[in-house]
Amino acid sequence: MNTTLEMPLIIRALGRGKKGSRSLTEAEAQFAMSAILNRTITGPQLGALLMLMRVKEETAEEICGMVQACEQQSFDSIKVRSDVNWPAYAGKKKQPSWYVLAAKLLAQNGIRVLMHGGGEHTAGRQYAREVCAALNLPLAESLAEALTQLEIAHFSYISLDRFHPVLSELIDMKSELGLRSPVNTLVRHLNPLHAKVTLQGMFHPAYLSLHHDSAFLLKQRHNIVLKGDGGEFEVRPDSECKIALTQPTKGLDENFPAVLSTRSIRPEAVSLEPLVQLWEGQSDNEYGTAAVIQTAALVLTQCQDLSLSEAQETVTSWWTNR
Repeated sequence: MNTTLEMPLIIRALGRGKKGSRSLTEAEAQFAMSAILNRTITGPQLGALLMLMRVKEETAEEICGMVQACEQQSFDSIKVRSDVNWPAYAGKKKQPSWYVLAAKLLAQNGIRVLMHGGGEHTAGRQYAREVCAALNLPLAESLAEALTQLEIAHFSYISLDRFHPVLSELIDMKSELGLRSPVNTLVRHLNPLHAKVTLQGMFHPAYLSLHHDSAFLLKQRHNIVLKGDGGEFEVRPDSECKIALTQPTKGLDENFPAVLSTRSIRPEAVSLEPLVQLWEGQSDNEYGTAAVIQTAALVLTQCQDLSLSEAQETVTSWWTNR
């Protein structure tokens, strides 16, 4: 294998056909992402790289190398630790974003949550930024401001374009290319404030093992990957949810159990009102309440090294007294 780190050779490794092509090594992926971030890659090279990786499908080693390049350039020197790193990039199209209420509940009880998102391309979807604004949760314009908000409110939402604009530009290329790229996977592993607990929500089953393996290579030792509602990190309380953990947890295996006995009728369109009404006690939404409590409990198992039943009991008490 030629290990020379040059973009033409890296693209050649990806594009030599069924028998000649191969995945990139971690070092090659890191070099390629560094070239993107430093803007030393040409336009044709960038398009070829992203689409060849998309067709081949990215590997954990490639994601790990790309994430390491992003961290070294942008926030490797930041030493402040948050408790939970919560990427929110998918957007909800049926059920409201109950996961934001789960994050709000955790923050209200002293768990410092950094949520980040971007790529809000799909019409009719509800994205975390608008939900946070509706719930009066703080929005940061920079990581420095996010740090301040975490100290005061224990929560901060920051858009990708505010802390990694190049990656935001790459995600926005979806409308031009017609396809997502490996960047959509790697942003879910960005951990700008070095949180103890890292989360990834996903929809397509094949990505569960990819995220899990990537988290392991990145030494995310308290990581949860969840096949969540709409692709966000949100437990569906009316059906089993596939999960993957890097830290064994009592009461949890590859399935998060359903807590509602019947399947919920899903709304025709997503809206903000149910979230505000449920938090303020103006409605009694069984599905929403269960989604909030179970999502928050799942996160809390890793924050405080609790069993699932202990976390569920704690979070239920928090919800009752919110």
